Amino acid sequence: MTILQTSAAALLALSLGAPAFAAEPAVPRLDVRPTCHPLDPSDKSIQIDTERCLKTEQDARAELVRQWADFPSADRVLCIQTATLTSMASYVDLITCLEMRRDVAKLPADRGLRSAPAALPTPRSAD
Repeated sequence: MTILQTSAAALLALSLGAPAFAAEPAVPRLDVRPTCHPLDPSDKSIQIDTERCLKTEQDARAELVRQWADFPSADRVLCIQTATLTSMASYVDLITCLEMRRDVAKLPADRGLRSAPAALPTPRSAD
């Protein structure tokens, strides 16, 4: 098998293994029921209003339907992955991720900040 054939086979395998909703042009259908129910029903210290939670998730999905095409495809893919990382998928998490990415992209590149997180190397001067 040539390198080209091997690469093509690997690409095909990766694309078949990717989640079906990653390339979905429409808002994905998420199972938000686990998000709106207590993890431990016997634990009465945390009360969840299931109906209100489901309504909030439905409202977030409706807003996503209205705005979906306005978000870049790469952001949609990333945020879908983020919102479905656990067994508690959420439209609220999905729209929050998309809105944050949109808002960060609108920030000016250089806002005059001269500090960096301790884990990152400091930028070198252009002098």
